[in-house]
Amino acid sequence: MRRRNGSGRDPRADVRINGRLAARWAKRTVDRLRRERGGINAINVFPVPDGDTGTNLYHTVRSAYRAVESLDGAVTLPDVIDAMATGAQRGARGNSGLILSVALRGVADALVGVEVPDSPAFAAALELAASRAREAIVAPVDGTMVTVLDAMAEEARERADAGDDLIRLVSAVRDRSRTALRETTGQLPVLRENSVVDAGSSGIVELFDLLYLTVTGSDPTGRDSGTDDSADDGGDAPAERGPLETLHLGGGETGLELVAHLGESKDRTRPLKRALARAGGTSIVVNWPMVHVHTAEGGGIDDARRLLDVMDTHGVVDLRVEDLSVRRPDGDPSGLIALADGPGLLLSLALTEAVAVHSGRADLREVVADLVALAEGPVFILPDSAAAADAVAGLPGAKALRTRDVASVVAAAAVFDPWAEGDDLHADMAEAAAGTRVGAVVTAGEDHGEGPLMYAAGDALTVIDGRVRAVESDAEAAALALVDRLLGAGGDLVTLLTGADAPAAAIGRLRTHIDAQHADAEVVVVDGGQSGSWVVVGVE
Repeated sequence: MRRRNGSGRDPRADVRINGRLAARWAKRTVDRLRRERGGINAINVFPVPDGDTGTNLYHTVRSAYRAVESLDGAVTLPDVIDAMATGAQRGARGNSGLILSVALRGVADALVGVEVPDSPAFAAALELAASRAREAIVAPVDGTMVTVLDAMAEEARERADAGDDLIRLVSAVRDRSRTALRETTGQLPVLRENSVVDAGSSGIVELFDLLYLTVTGSDPTGRDSGTDDSADDGGDAPAERGPLETLHLGGGETGLELVAHLGESKDRTRPLKRALARAGGTSIVVNWPMVHVHTAEGGGIDDARRLLDVMDTHGVVDLRVEDLSVRRPDGDPSGLIALADGPGLLLSLALTEAVAVHSGRADLREVVADLVALAEGPVFILPDSAAAADAVAGLPGAKALRTRDVASVVAAAAVFDPWAEGDDLHADMAEAAAGTRVGAVVTAGEDHGEGPLMYAAGDALTVIDGRVRAVESDAEAAALALVDRLLGAGGDLVTLLTGADAPAAAIGRLRTHIDAQHADAEVVVVDGGQSGSWVVVGVE
Protein backbone atom coordinates (compact mmCIF):
# COMPACT_ATOMS: atom_id res chain seq x y z
CA MET A 1 0.00 0.00 0.00
CA ARG A 2 1.30 3.45 -0.85
CA ARG A 3 2.44 5.42 2.19
CA ARG A 4 0.58 8.62 3.00
CA ASN A 5 1.65 11.58 5.08
CA GLY A 6 0.26 12.40 8.49
CA SER A 7 -2.79 14.11 7.05
CA GLY A 8 -3.70 10.99 5.05
CA ARG A 9 -2.99 12.83 1.81
CA ASP A 10 -1.30 10.94 -1.04
CA PRO A 11 2.18 12.54 -1.40
CA ARG A 12 2.00 11.96 -5.16
CA ALA A 13 -0.51 14.80 -5.33
CA ASP A 14 2.44 17.17 -4.91
CA VAL A 15 4.19 15.86 -8.04
CA ARG A 16 4.44 18.40 -10.83
CA ILE A 17 5.05 17.82 -14.53
CA ASN A 18 7.86 20.18 -15.42
CA GLY A 19 10.65 20.36 -17.96
CA ARG A 20 12.99 18.09 -16.03
CA LEU A 21 10.37 15.38 -15.61
CA ALA A 22 9.35 15.63 -19.27
CA ALA A 23 12.98 15.25 -20.37
CA ARG A 24 13.28 12.14 -18.19
CA TRP A 25 10.14 10.72 -19.79
CA ALA A 26 11.51 11.48 -23.27
CA LYS A 27 14.69 9.54 -22.49
CA ARG A 28 12.77 6.60 -21.11
CA THR A 29 10.55 6.38 -24.19
CA VAL A 30 13.61 5.46 -26.24
CA ASP A 31 14.62 2.68 -23.85
CA ARG A 32 11.07 1.38 -23.58
CA LEU A 33 10.41 1.19 -27.32
CA ARG A 34 13.84 -0.28 -27.98
CA ARG A 35 12.72 -3.19 -25.79
CA GLU A 36 9.13 -3.37 -26.92
CA ARG A 37 9.44 -2.77 -30.68
CA GLY A 38 9.73 -6.47 -31.48
CA GLY A 39 6.48 -7.28 -29.72
CA ILE A 40 4.69 -4.38 -31.40
CA ASN A 41 6.08 -5.40 -34.80
CA ALA A 42 4.71 -8.89 -34.26
CA ILE A 43 1.09 -7.70 -34.16
CA ASN A 44 1.33 -5.17 -37.00
CA VAL A 45 -1.46 -6.11 -39.44
CA PHE A 46 -2.96 -2.70 -40.25
CA PRO A 47 -2.87 -0.75 -42.51
CA VAL A 48 -0.51 -3.31 -44.04
CA PRO A 49 1.10 -6.36 -42.41
CA ASP A 50 4.69 -5.21 -42.85
CA GLY A 51 5.76 -5.80 -39.25
CA ASP A 52 7.51 -2.49 -38.65
CA THR A 53 5.21 -0.36 -36.48
CA GLY A 54 7.30 -0.89 -33.35
CA THR A 55 10.48 -0.08 -35.21
CA ASN A 56 8.92 3.04 -36.73
CA LEU A 57 7.73 4.28 -33.35
CA TYR A 58 11.15 3.59 -31.85
CA HIS A 59 12.95 5.64 -34.50
CA THR A 60 10.42 8.44 -34.05
CA VAL A 61 10.84 8.74 -30.28
CA ARG A 62 14.58 8.38 -30.67
CA SER A 63 14.59 11.39 -32.97
CA ALA A 64 12.34 13.22 -30.51
CA TYR A 65 14.75 12.63 -27.63
CA ARG A 66 17.77 13.66 -29.68
CA ALA A 67 16.10 17.05 -30.14
CA VAL A 68 15.64 17.26 -26.36
CA GLU A 69 19.33 16.43 -25.85
CA SER A 70 20.26 19.42 -27.99
CA LEU A 71 18.56 21.88 -25.62
CA ASP A 72 20.91 24.07 -23.59
CA GLY A 73 20.64 25.28 -20.00
CA ALA A 74 17.57 25.10 -17.79
CA VAL A 75 14.59 23.99 -19.84
CA THR A 76 10.87 24.43 -19.28
CA LEU A 77 8.09 21.99 -20.06
CA PRO A 78 7.14 23.86 -23.27
CA ASP A 79 10.81 23.76 -24.34
CA VAL A 80 11.00 19.99 -23.94
CA ILE A 81 7.67 19.12 -25.56
CA ASP A 82 8.30 21.49 -28.46
CA ALA A 83 11.70 19.89 -29.04
CA MET A 84 10.14 16.42 -28.89
CA ALA A 85 7.49 17.39 -31.43
CA THR A 86 10.04 18.93 -33.77
CA GLY A 87 12.41 15.98 -33.50
CA ALA A 88 9.62 13.44 -33.89
CA GLN A 89 8.34 15.15 -37.01
CA ARG A 90 11.76 15.24 -38.65
CA GLY A 91 12.57 11.64 -37.82
CA ALA A 92 9.08 10.16 -38.14
CA ARG A 93 8.99 6.71 -39.70
CA GLY A 94 5.90 5.21 -41.22
CA ASN A 95 2.24 5.93 -40.64
CA SER A 96 2.44 5.39 -36.89
CA GLY A 97 5.50 7.58 -36.42
CA LEU A 98 4.00 10.52 -38.27
CA ILE A 99 0.72 10.24 -36.34
CA LEU A 100 2.69 10.23 -33.09
CA SER A 101 4.59 13.32 -34.22
CA VAL A 102 1.30 15.07 -35.02
CA ALA A 103 -0.04 14.24 -31.56
CA LEU A 104 3.13 15.54 -29.91
CA ARG A 105 2.84 18.77 -31.88
CA GLY A 106 -0.72 19.15 -30.59
CA VAL A 107 0.50 18.73 -27.00
CA ALA A 108 3.31 21.22 -27.60
CA ASP A 109 1.00 23.85 -29.08
CA ALA A 110 -1.48 23.45 -26.22
CA LEU A 111 1.24 23.88 -23.59
CA VAL A 112 2.85 27.03 -24.97
CA GLY A 113 3.49 29.23 -21.92
CA VAL A 114 2.36 26.51 -19.48
CA GLU A 115 5.39 25.58 -17.40
CA VAL A 116 3.50 23.40 -14.88
CA PRO A 117 0.14 22.14 -16.19
CA ASP A 118 -2.88 21.54 -14.00
CA SER A 119 -5.64 19.08 -14.85
CA PRO A 120 -7.55 21.38 -17.26
CA ALA A 121 -4.33 22.24 -19.12
CA PHE A 122 -3.34 18.57 -19.37
CA ALA A 123 -6.79 17.66 -20.67
CA ALA A 124 -6.64 20.46 -23.24
CA ALA A 125 -3.27 19.16 -24.44
CA LEU A 126 -4.62 15.64 -24.95
CA GLU A 127 -7.68 17.02 -26.72
CA LEU A 128 -5.57 18.99 -29.17
CA ALA A 129 -3.29 15.99 -29.71
CA ALA A 130 -6.25 13.76 -30.57
CA SER A 131 -7.85 16.39 -32.78
CA ARG A 132 -4.64 17.08 -34.71
CA ALA A 133 -4.00 13.37 -35.23
CA ARG A 134 -7.47 12.82 -36.65
CA GLU A 135 -7.21 15.88 -38.90
CA ALA A 136 -3.87 14.72 -40.30
CA ILE A 137 -5.37 11.51 -41.70
CA VAL A 138 -7.42 11.60 -44.89
CA ALA A 139 -9.64 8.66 -43.91
CA PRO A 140 -9.48 7.93 -40.15
CA VAL A 141 -10.54 4.41 -39.17
CA ASP A 142 -11.90 3.16 -35.84
CA GLY A 143 -9.69 0.70 -34.03
CA THR A 144 -6.49 2.66 -34.61
CA MET A 145 -4.27 5.20 -32.86
CA VAL A 146 -6.80 8.01 -33.32
CA THR A 147 -9.50 5.98 -31.58
CA VAL A 148 -7.32 5.43 -28.52
CA LEU A 149 -6.19 9.07 -28.50
CA ASP A 150 -9.84 10.19 -28.64
CA ALA A 151 -10.72 7.95 -25.69
CA MET A 152 -7.79 9.28 -23.67
CA ALA A 153 -8.74 12.88 -24.39
CA GLU A 154 -12.37 12.28 -23.44
CA GLU A 155 -11.37 10.67 -20.14
CA ALA A 156 -8.99 13.52 -19.37
CA ARG A 157 -11.69 16.13 -19.98
CA GLU A 158 -14.21 14.27 -17.81
CA ARG A 159 -11.73 14.03 -14.95
CA ALA A 160 -10.65 17.66 -15.25
CA ASP A 161 -14.26 18.85 -15.27
CA ALA A 162 -14.93 16.71 -12.18
CA GLY A 163 -12.13 18.51 -10.33
CA ASP A 164 -9.65 15.62 -10.12
CA ASP A 165 -6.04 16.53 -9.42
CA LEU A 166 -3.42 15.81 -12.06
CA ILE A 167 -2.24 12.50 -10.58
CA ARG A 168 -5.77 11.09 -10.47
CA LEU A 169 -6.34 12.32 -14.00
CA VAL A 170 -3.17 10.70 -15.37
CA SER A 171 -4.01 7.43 -13.63
CA ALA A 172 -7.54 7.44 -15.03
CA VAL A 173 -6.35 8.24 -18.55
CA ARG A 174 -3.84 5.42 -18.35
CA ASP A 175 -6.58 2.97 -17.37
CA ARG A 176 -8.83 4.24 -20.17
CA SER A 177 -6.03 3.93 -22.72
CA ARG A 178 -5.62 0.25 -21.89
CA THR A 179 -9.34 -0.36 -22.13
CA ALA A 180 -9.49 1.49 -25.45
CA LEU A 181 -6.58 -0.61 -26.70
CA ARG A 182 -8.39 -3.85 -25.89
CA GLU A 183 -11.47 -2.52 -27.67
CA THR A 184 -9.57 -2.03 -30.94
CA THR A 185 -9.70 -5.78 -31.60
CA GLY A 186 -13.45 -5.62 -32.10
CA GLN A 187 -13.42 -2.35 -34.04
CA LEU A 188 -11.36 -3.39 -37.04
CA PRO A 189 -12.02 -6.65 -38.94
CA VAL A 190 -8.35 -7.42 -39.64
CA LEU A 191 -7.55 -7.14 -35.92
CA ARG A 192 -10.48 -9.37 -35.02
CA GLU A 193 -9.43 -11.97 -37.61
CA ASN A 194 -5.93 -12.14 -36.13
CA SER A 195 -7.02 -11.79 -32.47
CA VAL A 196 -4.70 -8.86 -31.83
CA VAL A 197 -4.94 -5.25 -30.77
CA ASP A 198 -3.81 -2.36 -32.96
CA ALA A 199 -0.02 -2.12 -33.07
CA GLY A 200 0.22 1.66 -33.27
CA SER A 201 -2.24 2.04 -30.40
CA SER A 202 -0.17 -0.41 -28.40
CA GLY A 203 2.75 1.98 -28.80
CA ILE A 204 0.65 4.91 -27.58
CA VAL A 205 -0.32 2.93 -24.47
CA GLU A 206 3.31 1.98 -23.84
CA LEU A 207 4.28 5.65 -23.91
CA PHE A 208 1.47 6.74 -21.61
CA ASP A 209 2.25 3.87 -19.21
CA LEU A 210 5.74 5.27 -19.08
CA LEU A 211 4.46 8.80 -18.44
CA TYR A 212 2.41 7.42 -15.54
CA LEU A 213 5.52 5.71 -14.16
CA THR A 214 7.63 8.84 -14.54
CA VAL A 215 5.06 11.18 -13.01
CA THR A 216 4.05 9.01 -10.07
CA GLY A 217 7.29 7.18 -9.35
CA SER A 218 5.41 3.89 -9.28
CA ASP A 219 4.94 1.09 -11.74
CA PRO A 220 1.51 0.28 -13.22
CA THR A 221 0.92 -2.49 -10.66
CA GLY A 222 0.99 0.10 -7.89
CA ARG A 223 4.32 -0.84 -6.26
CA ASP A 224 6.50 2.09 -5.24
CA SER A 225 9.50 2.14 -7.55
CA GLY A 226 11.06 5.46 -6.64
CA THR A 227 12.13 8.01 -9.19
CA ASP A 228 15.40 6.68 -10.57
CA ASP A 229 15.74 5.41 -14.11
CA SER A 230 15.91 1.79 -13.00
CA ALA A 231 12.21 1.97 -12.22
CA ASP A 232 11.20 1.02 -15.72
CA ASP A 233 13.50 -1.99 -16.02
CA GLY A 234 11.06 -4.73 -15.25
CA GLY A 235 8.26 -3.59 -12.98
CA ASP A 236 5.82 -2.18 -15.47
CA ALA A 237 3.36 -4.45 -17.16
CA PRO A 238 3.49 -4.27 -20.94
CA ALA A 239 0.50 -3.08 -22.89
CA GLU A 240 -1.99 -5.84 -23.58
CA ARG A 241 -1.65 -7.12 -27.11
CA GLY A 242 -3.79 -10.18 -27.39
CA PRO A 243 -2.74 -13.71 -28.42
CA LEU A 244 -0.20 -14.05 -31.19
CA GLU A 245 -0.86 -17.71 -32.05
CA THR A 246 -3.45 -16.86 -34.70
CA LEU A 247 -1.50 -14.01 -36.25
CA HIS A 248 -0.89 -14.44 -39.97
CA LEU A 249 1.31 -11.76 -41.45
CA GLY A 250 0.57 -11.69 -45.13
CA GLY A 251 3.12 -11.61 -47.89
CA GLY A 252 2.95 -10.75 -51.54
CA GLU A 253 2.45 -7.41 -53.20
CA THR A 254 1.10 -4.77 -50.84
CA GLY A 255 2.38 -1.62 -52.49
CA LEU A 256 4.89 1.07 -51.67
CA GLU A 257 5.15 3.57 -48.81
CA LEU A 258 6.46 7.07 -49.52
CA VAL A 259 7.60 9.47 -46.81
CA ALA A 260 8.64 12.91 -48.05
CA HIS A 261 9.89 16.12 -46.50
CA LEU A 262 8.55 19.09 -48.44
CA GLY A 263 10.29 22.41 -48.96
CA GLU A 264 7.34 24.79 -49.29
CA SER A 265 7.05 26.89 -46.15
CA LYS A 266 3.32 27.58 -46.42
CA ASP A 267 1.16 24.83 -44.94
CA ARG A 268 -0.85 23.30 -47.80
CA THR A 269 -2.08 20.25 -45.91
CA ARG A 270 -5.72 20.26 -47.02
CA PRO A 271 -5.22 20.62 -50.79
CA LEU A 272 -2.33 18.15 -50.70
CA LYS A 273 -4.41 15.51 -48.93
CA ARG A 274 -7.16 15.91 -51.53
CA ALA A 275 -4.69 15.75 -54.41
CA LEU A 276 -3.00 12.61 -53.05
CA ALA A 277 -6.37 10.92 -52.61
CA ARG A 278 -7.32 11.77 -56.20
CA ALA A 279 -3.99 10.33 -57.36
CA GLY A 280 -4.83 6.99 -55.75
CA GLY A 281 -2.97 7.38 -52.46
CA THR A 282 -4.02 5.52 -49.32
CA SER A 283 -3.01 5.74 -45.63
CA ILE A 284 -2.38 9.45 -46.17
CA VAL A 285 -1.01 11.34 -43.16
CA VAL A 286 0.26 14.92 -43.42
CA ASN A 287 2.10 16.80 -40.68
CA TRP A 288 3.45 19.69 -42.71
CA PRO A 289 6.09 19.58 -44.09
CA MET A 290 6.19 15.77 -43.62
CA VAL A 291 3.96 13.56 -45.77
CA HIS A 292 3.25 9.84 -45.54
CA VAL A 293 1.30 7.98 -48.24
CA HIS A 294 0.89 4.45 -49.59
CA THR A 295 0.17 3.41 -53.13
CA ALA A 296 -3.00 1.39 -53.56
CA GLU A 297 -2.81 -2.34 -52.78
CA GLY A 298 -0.29 -3.89 -55.14
CA GLY A 299 0.66 -0.48 -56.56
CA GLY A 300 4.06 -0.16 -58.19
CA ILE A 301 6.49 2.43 -59.47
CA ASP A 302 4.05 4.17 -61.80
CA ASP A 303 1.59 4.66 -58.94
CA ALA A 304 4.38 5.92 -56.69
CA ARG A 305 5.52 8.36 -59.37
CA ARG A 306 2.02 9.86 -59.63
CA LEU A 307 1.99 10.44 -55.89
CA LEU A 308 5.50 11.85 -55.94
CA ASP A 309 4.62 14.27 -58.73
CA VAL A 310 1.75 15.56 -56.59
CA MET A 311 4.07 16.09 -53.63
CA ASP A 312 6.78 17.63 -55.79
CA THR A 313 4.51 20.55 -56.64
CA HIS A 314 5.46 21.65 -53.11
CA GLY A 315 9.16 20.82 -53.55
CA VAL A 316 10.39 17.45 -52.28
CA VAL A 317 13.47 17.93 -50.11
CA ASP A 318 14.08 14.27 -49.33
CA LEU A 319 12.26 11.01 -49.93
CA ARG A 320 12.13 7.53 -48.41
CA VAL A 321 10.35 4.63 -50.11
CA GLU A 322 9.61 1.25 -48.58
CA ASP A 323 8.32 -1.90 -50.25
CA LEU A 324 5.51 -2.90 -47.92
CA SER A 325 5.75 -6.57 -48.90
CA VAL A 326 9.24 -6.86 -47.41
CA ARG A 327 9.77 -7.46 -43.70
CA ARG A 328 13.08 -6.16 -42.40
CA PRO A 329 15.06 -7.47 -39.44
CA ASP A 330 15.61 -5.36 -36.36
CA GLY A 331 19.04 -3.87 -35.94
CA ASP A 332 21.16 -0.92 -37.01
CA PRO A 333 21.66 -1.13 -40.78
CA SER A 334 23.93 1.12 -42.78
CA GLY A 335 22.30 4.22 -44.19
CA LEU A 336 22.65 5.68 -47.66
CA ILE A 337 21.94 9.29 -48.64
CA ALA A 338 21.82 9.71 -52.41
CA LEU A 339 21.79 13.18 -53.94
CA ALA A 340 19.99 13.89 -57.21
CA ASP A 341 17.78 16.35 -59.07
CA GLY A 342 14.39 15.42 -60.50
CA PRO A 343 11.45 13.45 -59.10
CA GLY A 344 12.10 10.34 -61.18
CA LEU A 345 15.69 10.11 -60.01
CA LEU A 346 14.67 10.69 -56.41
CA LEU A 347 12.16 7.85 -56.66
CA SER A 348 14.60 5.53 -58.42
CA LEU A 349 17.23 6.09 -55.74
CA ALA A 350 14.76 5.83 -52.85
CA LEU A 351 13.69 2.43 -54.18
CA THR A 352 17.22 1.18 -53.43
CA GLU A 353 16.59 1.90 -49.70
CA ALA A 354 18.50 5.17 -49.86
CA VAL A 355 17.19 8.46 -48.56
CA ALA A 356 17.07 10.46 -51.78
CA VAL A 357 17.81 14.18 -51.36
CA HIS A 358 17.27 17.03 -53.80
CA SER A 359 20.83 18.15 -54.50
CA GLY A 360 20.02 21.63 -55.76
CA ARG A 361 19.02 23.14 -52.43
CA ALA A 362 20.98 26.02 -50.92
CA ASP A 363 20.67 24.34 -47.49
CA LEU A 364 21.90 20.96 -48.75
CA ARG A 365 24.54 20.58 -46.05
CA GLU A 366 22.02 21.24 -43.27
CA VAL A 367 19.48 18.81 -44.76
CA VAL A 368 22.05 16.03 -45.09
CA ALA A 369 23.49 16.72 -41.62
CA ASP A 370 20.01 16.33 -40.12
CA LEU A 371 19.56 12.99 -41.89
CA VAL A 372 22.96 11.74 -40.75
CA ALA A 373 22.05 12.63 -37.17
CA LEU A 374 18.95 10.41 -37.39
CA ALA A 375 20.93 7.31 -38.34
CA GLU A 376 22.15 4.65 -35.93
CA GLY A 377 24.51 2.70 -38.19
CA PRO A 378 27.22 3.94 -40.56
CA VAL A 379 26.09 6.40 -43.22
CA PHE A 380 27.34 6.78 -46.79
CA ILE A 381 26.67 9.77 -49.04
CA LEU A 382 26.56 9.73 -52.84
CA PRO A 383 27.01 13.27 -54.26
CA ASP A 384 25.84 13.83 -57.84
CA SER A 385 28.22 16.70 -58.66
CA ALA A 386 31.36 18.42 -57.52
CA ALA A 387 29.27 21.18 -55.96
CA ALA A 388 27.23 18.66 -53.97
CA ALA A 389 30.40 16.89 -52.88
CA ASP A 390 31.81 20.18 -51.59
CA ALA A 391 28.55 20.90 -49.74
CA VAL A 392 28.62 17.64 -47.77
CA ALA A 393 32.38 17.30 -47.35
CA GLY A 394 33.56 16.54 -43.84
CA LEU A 395 30.17 15.91 -42.25
CA PRO A 396 30.77 14.04 -38.99
CA GLY A 397 29.28 10.57 -38.82
CA ALA A 398 29.20 9.99 -42.58
CA LYS A 399 31.49 8.97 -45.42
CA ALA A 400 31.04 10.52 -48.87
CA LEU A 401 31.97 8.44 -51.90
CA ARG A 402 33.59 9.93 -54.99
CA THR A 403 30.56 9.70 -57.22
CA ARG A 404 31.05 12.40 -59.82
CA ASP A 405 27.65 12.47 -61.52
CA VAL A 406 24.13 11.14 -61.28
CA ALA A 407 24.82 8.02 -63.36
CA SER A 408 27.56 6.89 -60.97
CA VAL A 409 25.22 7.67 -58.07
CA VAL A 410 22.63 5.36 -59.62
CA ALA A 411 25.26 2.66 -60.23
CA ALA A 412 26.54 2.82 -56.65
CA ALA A 413 23.05 2.86 -55.13
CA ALA A 414 22.10 -0.22 -57.18
CA VAL A 415 24.54 -2.37 -55.17
CA PHE A 416 23.65 -0.88 -51.77
CA ASP A 417 22.93 -3.52 -49.13
CA PRO A 418 22.10 -1.97 -45.75
CA TRP A 419 22.97 -5.18 -43.93
CA ALA A 420 26.41 -5.67 -45.50
CA GLU A 421 29.59 -5.04 -43.52
CA GLY A 422 30.56 -1.37 -43.77
CA ASP A 423 33.97 -1.72 -45.45
CA ASP A 424 32.67 -4.25 -47.97
CA LEU A 425 29.70 -2.04 -48.75
CA HIS A 426 31.92 0.98 -49.32
CA ALA A 427 34.17 -1.03 -51.64
CA ASP A 428 31.24 -2.42 -53.64
CA MET A 429 29.65 0.99 -54.17
CA ALA A 430 32.97 2.64 -55.03
CA GLU A 431 33.72 -0.07 -57.58
CA ALA A 432 30.29 0.28 -59.19
CA ALA A 433 30.66 4.05 -59.45
CA ALA A 434 34.20 3.88 -60.84
CA GLY A 435 33.20 1.29 -63.43
CA THR A 436 30.62 3.57 -65.05
CA ARG A 437 31.42 5.66 -68.11
CA VAL A 438 29.15 8.68 -68.12
CA GLY A 439 28.12 11.44 -70.47
CA ALA A 440 25.23 13.86 -70.75
CA VAL A 441 23.44 15.91 -73.34
CA VAL A 442 22.47 19.28 -71.93
CA THR A 443 20.92 22.39 -73.41
CA ALA A 444 23.16 25.46 -73.45
CA GLY A 445 21.70 28.22 -71.33
CA GLU A 446 23.72 31.02 -72.90
CA ASP A 447 26.04 31.85 -75.80
CA HIS A 448 29.70 30.88 -75.56
CA GLY A 449 31.92 32.50 -78.16
CA GLU A 450 35.40 31.56 -76.96
CA GLY A 451 37.59 28.48 -77.15
CA PRO A 452 37.65 25.60 -79.62
CA LEU A 453 33.95 24.82 -79.14
CA MET A 454 31.66 27.79 -79.55
CA TYR A 455 27.91 27.46 -79.10
CA ALA A 456 24.72 29.46 -78.79
CA ALA A 457 21.96 29.32 -76.22
CA GLY A 458 19.69 26.38 -77.03
CA ASP A 459 22.39 24.22 -78.64
CA ALA A 460 22.79 20.61 -77.48
CA LEU A 461 26.07 20.09 -75.67
CA THR A 462 27.71 16.71 -75.12
CA VAL A 463 29.42 16.78 -71.71
CA ILE A 464 31.88 14.10 -70.55
CA ASP A 465 33.97 14.39 -67.38
CA GLY A 466 32.69 17.91 -66.86
CA ARG A 467 33.89 19.21 -70.24
CA VAL A 468 31.97 20.02 -73.40
CA ARG A 469 33.12 17.51 -76.02
CA ALA A 470 30.73 18.23 -78.90
CA VAL A 471 28.06 20.68 -80.00
CA GLU A 472 24.94 19.81 -82.00
CA SER A 473 21.87 21.74 -83.00
CA ASP A 474 19.69 18.68 -82.33
CA ALA A 475 19.62 17.00 -78.90
CA GLU A 476 18.52 13.63 -80.25
CA ALA A 477 21.43 13.53 -82.70
CA ALA A 478 23.79 14.47 -79.88
CA ALA A 479 22.42 11.64 -77.72
CA LEU A 480 22.87 9.08 -80.50
CA ALA A 481 26.48 10.15 -80.98
CA LEU A 482 27.12 10.08 -77.22
CA VAL A 483 25.80 6.52 -76.88
CA ASP A 484 28.01 5.30 -79.73
CA ARG A 485 31.01 7.04 -78.20
CA LEU A 486 30.51 5.57 -74.72
CA LEU A 487 29.82 2.08 -76.07
CA GLY A 488 32.83 2.16 -78.36
CA ALA A 489 34.86 0.43 -75.66
CA GLY A 490 32.08 -2.06 -74.97
CA GLY A 491 29.59 -2.26 -72.15
CA ASP A 492 27.02 -4.60 -70.64
CA LEU A 493 24.49 -2.17 -69.25
CA VAL A 494 23.33 1.21 -70.55
CA THR A 495 21.28 3.43 -68.25
CA LEU A 496 19.39 6.32 -69.81
CA LEU A 497 18.37 8.94 -67.25
CA THR A 498 15.90 11.08 -69.13
CA GLY A 499 15.49 14.75 -68.33
CA ALA A 500 12.33 16.78 -67.99
CA ASP A 501 12.61 18.10 -71.56
CA ALA A 502 13.34 14.80 -73.34
CA PRO A 503 10.40 13.66 -75.55
CA ALA A 504 9.38 10.06 -74.93
CA ALA A 505 9.41 9.33 -78.67
CA ALA A 506 13.02 10.50 -78.99
CA ILE A 507 14.09 8.32 -76.06
CA GLY A 508 12.30 5.41 -77.72
CA ARG A 509 14.31 5.94 -80.90
CA LEU A 510 17.51 6.15 -78.86
CA ARG A 511 16.72 2.82 -77.25
CA THR A 512 15.95 1.26 -80.63
CA HIS A 513 19.31 2.49 -81.91
CA ILE A 514 21.13 0.85 -79.00
CA ASP A 515 19.28 -2.43 -79.53
CA ALA A 516 20.21 -2.42 -83.21
CA GLN A 517 23.81 -1.20 -83.04
CA HIS A 518 24.89 -2.55 -79.65
CA ALA A 519 22.87 -5.72 -79.26
CA ASP A 520 24.93 -7.11 -76.38
CA ALA A 521 24.09 -4.19 -74.11
CA GLU A 522 21.07 -4.24 -71.82
CA VAL A 523 19.17 -0.94 -71.71
CA VAL A 524 17.46 0.55 -68.65
CA VAL A 525 15.47 3.77 -68.96
CA VAL A 526 14.82 5.87 -65.86
CA ASP A 527 12.40 8.78 -66.19
CA GLY A 528 14.57 11.05 -64.10
CA GLY A 529 12.78 14.33 -64.66
CA GLN A 530 15.99 16.22 -63.89
CA SER A 531 16.32 19.80 -65.06
CA GLY A 532 19.24 21.00 -67.14
CA SER A 533 20.04 17.73 -68.92
CA TRP A 534 18.21 16.17 -71.86
CA VAL A 535 19.61 12.74 -71.04
CA VAL A 536 22.40 11.31 -68.91
CA VAL A 537 23.95 8.11 -70.25
CA GLY A 538 25.79 5.66 -68.04
CA VAL A 539 27.59 2.60 -69.39
CA GLU A 540 28.74 -0.19 -67.09
